[in-house]
Amino acid sequence: MNANLYLSADNISISFGERKLFDLERLRIYEGDRIGLVGMNGAGKTTLLRLLSGELQPEEGTVKRFCKPFHFRQFADAGESDASPEALSRMGVNTLQGQETVSGGEAERLRLAEVFSADRAFLLLDEPTSNLDREGIRLLDERLGNVRTLVLISHDRTLLNHQCTRILEIEQGAVREYDGNYDDYVLQKQQARARAMTEYEQYTEEIGRLKKVYREKKEKARQVARKPKGKSSSDIKVQEFTATHRSAASKAQMLERSARNIQQRMDHMEVKEKPREIPVIRPDFRLTDPPQNRIILEAESLSFAYPNGKAVFDDTVFRLLRGSRTAVLGPNGAGKTTLFRLIREGDLIRSVPKARLGFFHQDLSGLREDDTVLENVMRDSVQKEGVVRSVLAQLLFSARDIRKPVRVLSGGEKIRLCFARLFTSPANVLILDEPTNYLDIPSVEALERLFREYEGTMLFASHDETFVDAVATDRLVIRDRKIVPV
Repeated sequence: MNANLYLSADNISISFGERKLFDLERLRIYEGDRIGLVGMNGAGKTTLLRLLSGELQPEEGTVKRFCKPFHFRQFADAGESDASPEALSRMGVNTLQGQETVSGGEAERLRLAEVFSADRAFLLLDEPTSNLDREGIRLLDERLGNVRTLVLISHDRTLLNHQCTRILEIEQGAVREYDGNYDDYVLQKQQARARAMTEYEQYTEEIGRLKKVYREKKEKARQVARKPKGKSSSDIKVQEFTATHRSAASKAQMLERSARNIQQRMDHMEVKEKPREIPVIRPDFRLTDPPQNRIILEAESLSFAYPNGKAVFDDTVFRLLRGSRTAVLGPNGAGKTTLFRLIREGDLIRSVPKARLGFFHQDLSGLREDDTVLENVMRDSVQKEGVVRSVLAQLLFSARDIRKPVRVLSGGEKIRLCFARLFTSPANVLILDEPTNYLDIPSVEALERLFREYEGTMLFASHDETFVDAVATDRLVIRDRKIVPV
């Protein structure tokens, strides 16, 4: 028996002003479909979800809904939750109902509890993991396992792997579909790129061969057609008239025709473009004058409490080893941000003399809005301009992008710009609080590549399990006011 059709979309076109956002030729969503929606920030993921929900009408094409979807928006006020006590308990927020002040993660859990208070046949979810810690993401993962049909936008690749059996990608104005979860999608993209590279290499090899044959035939035709020395034109004509074999002129014409045929063959070959490759020039880390001490940051007996009496650390040890990429783990409120603040203040946590700390902040302080992307990075860079351009390219900035003033960049682009500044600055110890927040998956994966190649010392906090697994060499967990290696 065929599954029920929940939604159909055909020949959709969406633009903002003169800019074409994307075209969607055909989409069918059936009962039981679990679809992940991926693409760079600005590609149109949220717009497509609004289109599927009925909140937005297409300029061209049709969308038909045979089951009303529930749309969970990324940016919405929590307000007073109508969630059932059972749903609140399952999302771990049963004690927060009616509380005046809640954190961002708690507000997100309250909103999600309301989603799961009713039997929703068809969910459209836009970044439901925003502000959630690992426990919140785990609870969401459990709840989504009971939802039969969904379309999910998320930068959390672990969640996409657990929940999705199809992936829709919006890239360069086109919507493409892939079978499987996120890892399957990545593998199919890699295989497609490998095929494209093989086709490009075969194309360039064949074009090179044909060009060589073309040049040889043209040269041979020129030599055959050349007038023999010591003979007049009338002597040549008499020789050609009385010859029993093909004349030089006819040979030259035949070679010219053969060359033209080869040229036509080249003109009609399907052109294969070389897959885009980002040139990688690694920063010269010696320019940061890095410390050689085994331990870069240290506190032997760290205790700290806020003026209201809330204790965060109680007689604990903290050490950061040179060359490590150390992830700090723990739920929201455990003390990760407090630890980073204490490192910045430098009173309770000691750093070695040659350590130059570079901090990443979500407030994007330090960017000059009227300067270009390149000017912002070069201002404090110890690297050459060619290296800076390479780092910007690795962080997905095009040659055109780096000439833009910062004020026209999106929030995600500004975050990537802050990382470019850090990686090319004099800093040799990076302290990063939730570096992947508000970044799309391509940007997170670009950060992963840069972080893995970083030669300095790094301390970072992240709730992104896949990111931590890809980057971290060491882990610390904050538990019961202690900082414990794991």
